[in-house]
Amino acid sequence: MTSFEIMVARLDLVGTAQRVATMDLNDRKRLVLRTVQEHDLEGLWELVRSYLVLHGRRGTKISPATLRKYKACLRAYWTWADEHGVSLTRPHPDSGHAFLRHLEAQGMVKASVGGYLAACRALYETLHWSGIREDDPFKLTRPTQDPRSPLLKGKPYTLEEIERLLAVADAEGAVVITLGADCGLRNAEIASLRRKDVHLHLDPPTVLVQGKGAKTREVVLSRRAEAALRGWLDQTAHLPHPLVLIANSTDRVQDIVRRMCARAGVPWEKRKVHGLRRTAGTRAYTESRDLLDTRDFLGHSQAATTEVYIHYARAQDKAVNRDW
Repeated sequence: MTSFEIMVARLDLVGTAQRVATMDLNDRKRLVLRTVQEHDLEGLWELVRSYLVLHGRRGTKISPATLRKYKACLRAYWTWADEHGVSLTRPHPDSGHAFLRHLEAQGMVKASVGGYLAACRALYETLHWSGIREDDPFKLTRPTQDPRSPLLKGKPYTLEEIERLLAVADAEGAVVITLGADCGLRNAEIASLRRKDVHLHLDPPTVLVQGKGAKTREVVLSRRAEAALRGWLDQTAHLPHPLVLIANSTDRVQDIVRRMCARAGVPWEKRKVHGLRRTAGTRAYTESRDLLDTRDFLGHSQAATTEVYIHYARAQDKAVNRDW
């Protein structure tokens, strides 16, 4: 998405939100009830989106990816509610807990359940804003704590596995692997990286990354990430495309890495694209032994999030009792 397209999208968000905000409260309430009665997800989503723009923490800077996730979560909740006879406007007090337990029973991890929880809370805040009853079945709900060690939820790719992936990578695949495994970019950050944010002329060369929560950070490129980007950008210079990758969606980036794992004989499950970022974070902490430096490198907002990389780094050390 170009800067102009982003600006147009945000203006559309603001315009829609302002129209909804200036509606008479009774009209807004009738609109909500009609969308629920007619099972009009698009109409209800427009109201939720307007509420998020007006009252959400990110306002108009809420990312398109976040909006897409919220909409998908609301669709899943509405489908579940239909199947279990739950009224959106008059939910049972335990409906929120029941929906979260349903997600967890499907094997969904705590972080993913938390995304659904945030979307559902936004829904009921929107209903209250529109004059509907204050019933909110998600107000006191929390995802169940995962008793598993973070090390069991997903592991980094080893440095040897990264070399095997690069050995089978084409030019675009090499960009994906090095941006993830050397520079610590998330899947969405790789997919949305813009050509104008790649600064190969600097010493050292960097990329400006649009991270979670609309935060930006400057990341220094490794030598092989620099080489991969130079080769790819030269090869695709003729394309009228503002983004670095042709595979400019998280699903397409995921497909690239999955195919490379299959060709290289590298395990994919429980690591996926995010495993590349774990590789970068683990290596950063192993070489620096500085938690705050690793936090800044990865773009975490809190050092507590980065602490898992201490465990990843320690897991690479020989067990204390191995030679006993």
